[in-house]
Amino acid sequence: MKSNKNSILKDKRLKTIVVIMLVIFSILILRLLILSFNSNAKIKTNTIKDRALRGSIISSEGYTISRSIKIYSASFHTAYLDPNKKEFFLKLFSIYSNIPMQELKKRLLDKNGKPKKGWVTLSDNIDAKTAIYLKELKYKLNRFKVFTSKGINKNFFYGLTITQKGEKREYPLKEALSPILGYTRSKDDNGYSYIVGFNGIEKFYNKYLNKKVDGLVKGKRDATGYIIHTKSTKYQKKKNGYNLILNINLGLQKNIDYILDSYKLKLEAKEVIAAVMDSRSSKILAITSSNRYDPLHITQEEIENLQPKATTYSYEAGSVLKPVTYSLAIDKGLITPKTIINTENGKMYVDRFKITDDEPAYSLDAEHIIIKSSNIGISKIAWKMKGKEFRNGLLKFGLGRQKSGIDIGREAAGKIYSLKKLRYPVNKATTAYGYGIQVTFAQLLKAYNVFNNDGVSYTPRVVNYIKREDGNKYQLKKDYTVIKPITKESANIVKDTLIKVVKQGTGRAAITEGLEIGGKTGTAMIAGRHGYEKRYHTSFFGFANDQYGHKYTIGVLVIEPKYERHFASQSAVPVFKKIVDAMIERDMLKPNLSRQKAAEKQREQELKKSIIKEKQQENIIDLKEKLRRQREQLIKKQREIIRKRKMLHKTKRVKKRVIRKKKVIRRVAPSPAADSSQDLF
Repeated sequence: MKSNKNSILKDKRLKTIVVIMLVIFSILILRLLILSFNSNAKIKTNTIKDRALRGSIISSEGYTISRSIKIYSASFHTAYLDPNKKEFFLKLFSIYSNIPMQELKKRLLDKNGKPKKGWVTLSDNIDAKTAIYLKELKYKLNRFKVFTSKGINKNFFYGLTITQKGEKREYPLKEALSPILGYTRSKDDNGYSYIVGFNGIEKFYNKYLNKKVDGLVKGKRDATGYIIHTKSTKYQKKKNGYNLILNINLGLQKNIDYILDSYKLKLEAKEVIAAVMDSRSSKILAITSSNRYDPLHITQEEIENLQPKATTYSYEAGSVLKPVTYSLAIDKGLITPKTIINTENGKMYVDRFKITDDEPAYSLDAEHIIIKSSNIGISKIAWKMKGKEFRNGLLKFGLGRQKSGIDIGREAAGKIYSLKKLRYPVNKATTAYGYGIQVTFAQLLKAYNVFNNDGVSYTPRVVNYIKREDGNKYQLKKDYTVIKPITKESANIVKDTLIKVVKQGTGRAAITEGLEIGGKTGTAMIAGRHGYEKRYHTSFFGFANDQYGHKYTIGVLVIEPKYERHFASQSAVPVFKKIVDAMIERDMLKPNLSRQKAAEKQREQELKKSIIKEKQQENIIDLKEKLRRQREQLIKKQREIIRKRKMLHKTKRVKKRVIRKKKVIRRVAPSPAADSSQDLF
């Protein structure tokens, strides 16, 4: 018994050893075959790229304003397509890609209308979602053998090929932030299209948005083309471009868009521009225009709006420049707010050039020259300064050929008379009240910030910081310019004067109870080929502060309002007031009101909300009623269709019965021959 057991055990061991040996032998043979195939095919290495994308532009609240998405191309080789299954292939591709059949058939033909040979691109603008669907279709087509092998290698064929073509820019909110946002164009790099910024923020921060690293895997590949992952295989992680996080509050921006749109229509103006800046940090919270565009669908009429006029449009500012002249004279100790100036009863000649005031007075103190906006008074204040003093003072405010430095792209330069020309009293006078000098909207916004920030102003900034997708934030290492044209004491004197302009002068329409509001109006005629014409720029630059430390510098420019509303007090100031109201609604400004007034305000807001709700409810009721009527009409139509169908069925049945009866009658009825035979008998 023992000998039998030993022999059985030996047999089992031998069998297992033989099986193991066979497995090892087969693996070795397979390995040798693969190696020999690879050596014959001369396949060395392969690189798989994962293309990185341009960074996104995001508002302060986290809304994506601009982003890039991958686009793919779909192609196939005509030699491998089964001709009998061509129609089947095109139908399926049309369903999956949502491209009409007729369009696909056109793409299979060349310029002469003959069938293309070789590689044919069916679409080169496929999004990621559609690309996934088409990849699924690829495997289905292979299962149905729509593409077949040709030539020497019968096991190989090219099927439907989906490849990453490049990237394209998306603007989910369409015209939001235009024109300061700018737009993009695609550039080709060996068949791959990437995005480049044109104008605005897209161009200004192009190097950060496009600072990306493609992901890749590089190594030896096997016979089937797949990379063999070994120690020598190289890996590189993909890094998309930096995202820009803006200071722009999109909610406020869109609210101001609506205000500017309505006032452009009301004033019949060419354009209305406005901006809100945090006075302490110079962060731009909103900067917009009534003339906007969708960056992906720019029309011929919108081409002139591509450049943001806030930085690229220079103009004669008019009376908004008077506080700058006033501040320079105060800072140099040449005048005080109470210095009396002879204003010549509203009319004065300088070298045969007439200077007039809208509100004539024999004399005014320096403060009331600003409040009453006296051209004669501010001219005489400017004459107290030497030409060099005056010019250097304006340059210190960031005017002239200097640029504001705002980070939204190209800026136009301003213009100031040369020292030689400023020797003439008339040139110094006109410059003092904003004629003969050219400025940009951004320059004035930066200059006026001096009065609301203790004599200091920084470069206005639209972008807050940049960050990678991993969440790491980076502050931009850019030297933002600082201007300190006057002392803190001088700035506060001018600030008090600007508050009085709103309370007593041309800015009364900007009064908002419970807030500190100051500013200056400006109405300037536009120069044409033959001198000044009855066309105007109206503006209002100022500030709005509350008791909780919120301080904002706000600017409004109206380009060519209708003549009946050409004064800034009638056009620019009401826009300023609406912007302040919008900021109050968003709790960016909190008026200091008495309990009674605060309660009244709250009641007003609640009343507005209730009116809006009532309108919404009315709209919902109207919509429900429309839907009910549509439903009833559909039911009636369906019933009518059913009734007609039943009638058709009935008529068909009746016809069938009639036919059957006729057939039966024919069978039963005696023939004429039979009848005649019966008669014979």
